Formats: sequence, structure tokens, C-alpha cells
Amino acid sequence: MHERCDVLVAGGGVAGSLISFFLASSGFEVILLEQKSRDDTMKVCGDAIGKHHFDNVGIPHPSGEELAGTFKGVKVVAPNEKDEVIVGGEGYALNRPLFIKRLRKMALDAGAELLDKHAVLKPIVDGSWLKGLEVFDLRAGERKEIEATVTIDATGVPAVVRSRLPAEWPVSEKVPPEDYDVCYREIIEMDGVETGYAVIYLSTVIAPGGYWWWFPKNERTVNVGLGVKGGGSSPNPQKNYEKYVRPKLGRIKLVIHAGGGICPTRRTISCMVWNGFVAVGDAACTANPIHGGGMGPAMLSAKSAAQAIEEALSREDPSVKGLWSYQNRYMELYGAKQAGLDVLRMYLQLMSDEELNFVFEKGVISSADVGEIGYKGDLGSTLISKVSSAIRLLSRPSLLARLKKVKDYMDKARELYYSYPKSPEDFKRWKIEVDELFEEYRSWLQGS
Repeated sequence: MHERCDVLVAGGGVAGSLISFFLASSGFEVILLEQKSRDDTMKVCGDAIGKHHFDNVGIPHPSGEELAGTFKGVKVVAPNEKDEVIVGGEGYALNRPLFIKRLRKMALDAGAELLDKHAVLKPIVDGSWLKGLEVFDLRAGERKEIEATVTIDATGVPAVVRSRLPAEWPVSEKVPPEDYDVCYREIIEMDGVETGYAVIYLSTVIAPGGYWWWFPKNERTVNVGLGVKGGGSSPNPQKNYEKYVRPKLGRIKLVIHAGGGICPTRRTISCMVWNGFVAVGDAACTANPIHGGGMGPAMLSAKSAAQAIEEALSREDPSVKGLWSYQNRYMELYGAKQAGLDVLRMYLQLMSDEELNFVFEKGVISSADVGEIGYKGDLGSTLISKVSSAIRLLSRPSLLARLKKVKDYMDKARELYYSYPKSPEDFKRWKIEVDELFEEYRSWLQGS
């Protein structure tokens, strides 16, 4: 069986549903594929998102049952669990399944067609072009081909389209296991949940390379979980959760949902488009490298990609060159910040609890500093100057030297991504510069 559409979107999560809405609203024929049934919208997630993302992409803010709770900021707690930094900024605790259903309804109301219970089998490749997907209808038990002018991978971490594209296409870039966080989380019901702040706890014992979190939804319900750096030497996050976190929680009345997941915590993949192809959301590694928040950046990538696709289709040029502007838009909005934060992430993962406690106990970095780092992806010169004075007084010259070096690499990475090439012809040169920078940085980290 053959079908045909303007845009074929694989994956009905945040990025896939939102980009389907944008493109269907612009009059394009959109088919949205989802492997699960349309009523199954559960995914393991922290369920937290900054309020500003809704303004940035221009969709209504959550309300009613979709809005489980609100945050007035984030607390970051030292390994000693005494010292903390509070970062202001309004956010939402979502009923994520209802949020996804809302985005899908928006897409369907705009004219998109949802094919649920459809699994991607393989891409349809014609020379240097992606022409659509071969899929399996799980209800009918049959294969079908769906051809499209543009195919979008919004399948999340598995990137089931992108990962099966020819190896010589830059978009098929392999992401190493250590650039992911492996997580376990529970949504639990208990009495007397303190609301107001999303809380992040740092500990190289409890959550090496990551953190454990406490994100209250309301006075009775909380999303609590643990993420660790991926790779062969990492502990099982569920075992660490049961050993270290659960004993801290007290009496749990009900575990509403539990499960594991994987989150990309790095800069984006280097190239997110090809002839007839676009990757968005976690399939393109758009999550924040420090805290792993993925819904907001996924929305930004969907918006940026939709604008580029609309322009490309209006010019009848869905080539890699015609779709290229998506990457420039996204790097300006979020990708350059991600690159800087990726540098910081790699350094933080090597810090000991003793060093982290020192930074918190001595007030080396303030709430405003942490907020600025999160907003810009930059260790500002003012901060470094302030830290220089504090650390000299506290006899920590080696820590100061390392922070200065990290700032230099963050600045270089951010500038490289702000200077993302304007055309495919300059990509190879840019990619060599990026690879050399991060290889140099890894070598310095290993020797520092």
C-alpha cells in the first residue's frame, strides 16, 4: 500500500505533535506517525518546563487538568544536603499525558492525519535523498510505504529514522553512550508535599554524572527520580534510587507511575537536515546538557524547523540547502547555549562531592550566577573575577585555574555554534573545528 503527503512526521511526542500543528496550520498535508495507540501518551519525564517556552513558540500556556502545579524557581542542593542555591524563574509541573494529547488535538484540528499503532521499519532512500518511510501497521498487520516531500524524525532518543540513514550522510551521526543520562523516576502520592520549588540534588555517590530530583506537582503528588551518566561503568539508576532516595521519602501512599528512560545531555548533533529530511527534539539531541530538560528545547526546535520547512516547500526546494536555515535559527535560539553548557557538563561530571560542597559552602557562586549560566550558557567575566578573589582567599588556586579554562572552552564552543555555517558547503570545515575543539578539551580534562 502506498500513500503520499507533503510532510511525514515520525513520533507523536512534544516535537512531533507541535511541528505537525505548525505545518498543517500552514496548509500542508501532514501525516503524523505514532507507534503507540493514540490514548497512550505516557513517557518517563521530569514533567517540568519553563513558562517562557510557551511564549517563545506562541502556543497557549497549560491550564486545567493539564497544569499539575507551578514553580517559582529551582533549588540546587549541595551533596551535603545543607547548602543550596535558589534560582528564580516561573515554571510548570505538567500532567504530561494531557499536554501531549492537547498538542496532538491541535495538530489534528489543523488538518494533520494521525496514524497511530504504526512502527517505522526503514527509510526509503533514493540516491542522496530520503523519500519517505516503510512502516508497519500494527493493527492491520501489514507493511506500507508512505512517500513524502519532507520526512521528520521526532522519535526521541532512539532516532529510529536518523539512525538508519546511510552512514555517509552527516545526519546519521552516532551519539556515544556517555552523552546520555539514564534515569529512573516515580510519580508518587504522599501527604504534606512542600510545593513552590523544583529541587535538584547533586551527589556523585547517589547520582554520578547526574543528579536526583524532587519536582512537586501539588500538595499530594511529586515527581521524584534519579539520573546517572550513561556508559559501561555507571550504576543502575533504579538500584541507586531504591538504595539512596526512597529511604529519604518517608511514607508513600501510592506509586502512580514508575519507569526508566534515557535523555541526551549534550550539544545538538552537528547536522540536523539532509535532502528531504529533518531531525527535531531528542532525535537531534536538543535537551539541556546540564539539567536534561527536553520539552522546552524540543518545542523550539519544532518551531524553527517548521519555519524552514515552510520556506523550503514554498520554493519547491526540500534539499539540504533548502532546509539548512533551520539549523541557523535553532543555534541562535538555543543550540549555541547548549554547546557552552555541554562544555560545563563535562567538567561538572568530574567534580568531586568535596569540591561541590566547597563551592556551595563558601558562596563561590550565587543564585544570580547560576541563573546567568543557565540563561546564556556562559561563565561571565564578572563571575570569574569574583571567584578569583574568593578562591585566592580560600587557597584554592587549582580550582580557579580550572574554572578559567572551562570558561575559555565554553566561550569558544558557544561562538562556534553561533557561527554555524550558512550553507552546506562550509559544513565540513566547521565540523572539523568543532571536533578539534572538543577533542582538545577532553584531553585537557583528562590531564587536569
